[in-house]
Amino acid sequence: MHTPSNSFIHRLRPVPKWAVVVFCLVSIGVSGRQAFWCFSHGPMFADLRIFTTGMEMVRSGQRHQLYNYDAQQRAQVGLYPETRTDGLLPFNHPAFELLYYWPISGLSYRTAFLVWAFANLGLVFLIAWLLALMLPTLRQATGIPLALFLLAFYPTIYVCGEGQDSILFMLLLVLSLCSMKGGRAFLAGFLLALACFKFHFVLLIAFFVLCLRGKWRGLAGFVSGGALVGGISLAIVGRAMIHDYPAMLRTQNEMTPWGFTPWFMPNLRGILEWGLGPWLDIGLIRPVIFMGSAIVGVVAAWLVLRNRVQKDEGLIYSVAILTTILVSYHLHMQDLTMVLLPMLVLAERAMRDWSLRGADGREMEGARASTAWTVVLAITIGALYLYRIAREPFPYLVFHGCLLAAPIFALWVVGLRFLCTHADIRKERECVGHAAPRIERSAVSAFIIG
Repeated sequence: MHTPSNSFIHRLRPVPKWAVVVFCLVSIGVSGRQAFWCFSHGPMFADLRIFTTGMEMVRSGQRHQLYNYDAQQRAQVGLYPETRTDGLLPFNHPAFELLYYWPISGLSYRTAFLVWAFANLGLVFLIAWLLALMLPTLRQATGIPLALFLLAFYPTIYVCGEGQDSILFMLLLVLSLCSMKGGRAFLAGFLLALACFKFHFVLLIAFFVLCLRGKWRGLAGFVSGGALVGGISLAIVGRAMIHDYPAMLRTQNEMTPWGFTPWFMPNLRGILEWGLGPWLDIGLIRPVIFMGSAIVGVVAAWLVLRNRVQKDEGLIYSVAILTTILVSYHLHMQDLTMVLLPMLVLAERAMRDWSLRGADGREMEGARASTAWTVVLAITIGALYLYRIAREPFPYLVFHGCLLAAPIFALWVVGLRFLCTHADIRKERECVGHAAPRIERSAVSAFIIG
């Protein structure tokens, strides 16, 4: 991997730089107001009660009934009586995740909310520090701390306001990427397994970054980590988990339908059900969703497999994450926190390539092509960041998070483009490297014959 020298890095001028800073601060302010609203309106307007309910059941000796709806209803009503009228939000993750929340068990709701929110903010700064080490060009070109970009992205503050776990999930993804880049594949896979509280995402990400590329040590780490978290979950719940947990997942769509509204989901399922709903019956839309998801998955898998010796782990993780988001069946707004990784990695790639082009004076045709993809990337990232601010004058967007699937799809296309371009450049350099000795030998032969 080539990093441009400081003299060739294109830095933002003061006016654009401060415009970006002001925009980020405005975005943080708008999102922060919503987080404060969730805090001030109590447990019925945040997801933290999902996890406090699970912890209360374990603490009170009801762990064997953790995935029983009636038992969760009684426990949650005991903690928050408003549940009788506002409805149950059940704990539906593998039980081992409760260990992450255990430090706030026993605290009052408001205290637990604040402690978890500040802990998440601390994780954001840790993620920013880790990414700054991996993305030096982005940091130097903008002159803006990466933490500001992370906090300005709406899902990040949304997680803090809901008491959710998506920032922890993002941290484990970043740590896994750091380990893979450092040549510690076993640890990378193990860290991915620790994020299996969202196993419907992790399994697909692991398929792309580990299985398709033959990272057998990484797979061994993933299986080991999976056995650990699975064993912990089984130890907490007992044998009842084997039957109760799959049964809960099968029936939750009917028990709590408000949590499964497709129009809230920024994925292919959400945007296709919203876009085709006025014209087609749901029975006809579902095959379209399946075919669209299959095409996206197969294309991404083929390109990753074709470039399985790819050394830029950031690009592989980015494609894996974006593909997972698009083809997911169930996705909440807070889950979009993980799209920060592909956004920043691709922005780093675009800035690095642009700076290297300035250093080696590549032809204008290539520069124009790269400029076009950089513009697409900038518009895509801008759309994802503008969504929350645009909700203020256009409340329609509040209930149509599925529209974000469009910029995510564009980001996925850019990621695939960068993946292929990087592979072509690597092959070109290899060809030049092999050709050089032949040229030298030809010159020596000509000299001897002459």
